[in-house]
Amino acid sequence: MREHWQTLSAARRAGTLLGLAGLAGGWAAGMPALGLALLAICWWTAEPVPVDYSSLLILVLIPAFGLLTLPQTLAPFAGSAVWLIFAGMVLSLGITATGLEAHLAGLALRRLGRSPGLLLLQLHLLGLAAAFLVPSGVVRVLLLLPIGIALVDGLGGRDNPRLNAAVLLSLVCSTYYGGTGLLTGAMPNLVVAGQLERVSGRTLFWGEWCQWMFPVMGLLRTALSLGVIYLLFGRHLPRSLRSATSPPHKPLDPTQRQVLGLLVLGVGLWASDALHHLAPVYVGLVLVALYTAPGWGPLPFASLRQLNFPFLFYIAALFSLGAALEAAGLDQIFITWVRPWLELEAHSPVYQHLALTVLAVPLNFLMDNAAVASLLTPPLLELGRGLGLAELPIALSVGMAAGQVFFPYQCAPFMLAYSFRRLGMGQIAVCMIAIAGLTLLLLCPLNVWYWHWLGLI
Repeated sequence: MREHWQTLSAARRAGTLLGLAGLAGGWAAGMPALGLALLAICWWTAEPVPVDYSSLLILVLIPAFGLLTLPQTLAPFAGSAVWLIFAGMVLSLGITATGLEAHLAGLALRRLGRSPGLLLLQLHLLGLAAAFLVPSGVVRVLLLLPIGIALVDGLGGRDNPRLNAAVLLSLVCSTYYGGTGLLTGAMPNLVVAGQLERVSGRTLFWGEWCQWMFPVMGLLRTALSLGVIYLLFGRHLPRSLRSATSPPHKPLDPTQRQVLGLLVLGVGLWASDALHHLAPVYVGLVLVALYTAPGWGPLPFASLRQLNFPFLFYIAALFSLGAALEAAGLDQIFITWVRPWLELEAHSPVYQHLALTVLAVPLNFLMDNAAVASLLTPPLLELGRGLGLAELPIALSVGMAAGQVFFPYQCAPFMLAYSFRRLGMGQIAVCMIAIAGLTLLLLCPLNVWYWHWLGLI
């Protein structure tokens, strides 16, 4: 233990101590759930120990502190989110194990632009298009990142941190931030819609979300992401990016064609869920069964041992921590404490909807944004109705807030991208802080004014 401590950088030591101080402070204040959340935040960000291990520790401490029972703590392992991520991991493994990502990257090298600005624009459009087709941010990242990594390697930039960041963050940010403008594009959106229907019986349709959210929070935020990534990383790249080697044009072998066919099948099923009503996780597990079918599938079942199963501890810890904070009544405590500062009754509906968004954002720092959407939608609906506001724009305001993420631990797709070890935590965080900060300052007010101009509020 002492030797491990001595090998840590000053920043990681500080994160370790801050996390322990947060845990002690929360316990002393009679809110052990909050203290445990602070410990998780600091340790997931500073990484004094691997994220997988700290996540397992959180899963141990939640029942040990009496915040949830052991079955409640482990319940996320039976939830759809964990199994959808597992399915995405298998699909991603099929792309890399068969060499399909190299073929797709070679195709990209032959077709995409070579100037940094044009290349990043095209990658952003690809990520945004994926958000329309695949209704899971983590699955989209698992499908896009292997291709992006092969593209970076094809450009001779394996050891170039700026090229890695420019290419990979273009894919991750565009498919996540663009996806927040689509009901099926981000998990928090679906949670908000589900909570709205549960609390009020009001169904939120895909077309409604697209109409009121996509122009600003989907399209303009994708453009904002492009500008931020170009300024942070792209402008430092050579004006013309050249391939390290000329990628040979070879036909796909039978196994690669099989993997590609299954991926096309999956995307087709995900994109047409309004017709067949199959849950995304069910489609994913069907694809896993086909991938590993004995004597037919492109992957032997034994190859699943290569998956990063410990990452699932992190996903489970996120949801269990959110459940523990909900059980502790943190949502009502927080709203009761903050509401007097906002003076909601004395202002216009535009201000009130922006205030509801701002009110929800701080809890994003304590848990996964999908958990925030689940935790805050019911009380904010109640608060908004008390102000005479309509239910739909209240729910959209919560969805707008849940999409504001500043650090990777707040959003599983970014932590998943980090797990590929081609991006630094600092690179991801700086990019996310810039995009989230500008979104709050510019795009959120613009989006609410857009609602006002078109008569929603």
